[in-house]
Amino acid sequence: MATMREILVDWTTPAGGGFRTVTYWDNSGSVATQRGQLGTLLGAVDAFLDSNSVWTVETSGREIDDATGQLVGVWAEATSQTGAGATAGQCVPDASMVLLRWVTGTIYGSRFVKGRSFIPGLSTANVLDGNLATATVSGIQSAVTTFVGSATTFGIWSRPTPSRAGLFCDVTSGSVWSEFAVLRRRRG
Repeated sequence: MATMREILVDWTTPAGGGFRTVTYWDNSGSVATQRGQLGTLLGAVDAFLDSNSVWTVETSGREIDDATGQLVGVWAEATSQTGAGATAGQCVPDASMVLLRWVTGTIYGSRFVKGRSFIPGLSTANVLDGNLATATVSGIQSAVTTFVGSATTFGIWSRPTPSRAGLFCDVTSGSVWSEFAVLRRRRG
């Protein structure tokens, strides 16, 4: 049985809370290190977020059997991992988010296993002609590249289906989309 760790990030923007980023990690790694790496990534993104946008990495969460999706344990780590945007001004609309795209290089179920993370709270100062400004994409891309290089236990979970088991896959690269993305639904 292979298990993975789910680490959640809660977000509050000027319009309120209710945003959540879900990440998965191989639970062979230290949860303190994993939370720290995630905090470092988000701390680097702070420079592009509205000063009223706040993120907090949760201090406890679930451990999951990746093949079945069954809960097999819990983790807890109390070190504070929180941050806030650093750019004064206005926040883009809540439906407009920065999209981080994750690649694993693994083919499973006849598809490449890929993932996405949505980052709310971007400041309008980092927008040019309706897209992310080039300097914003470059800055966030630098943070993503550094994160992937250090976060060796970060991955994407291909969820189980009635016809095949689930599979956790290590992320090998990440990129920032220059356009805004909209998270329309979340799998439960």
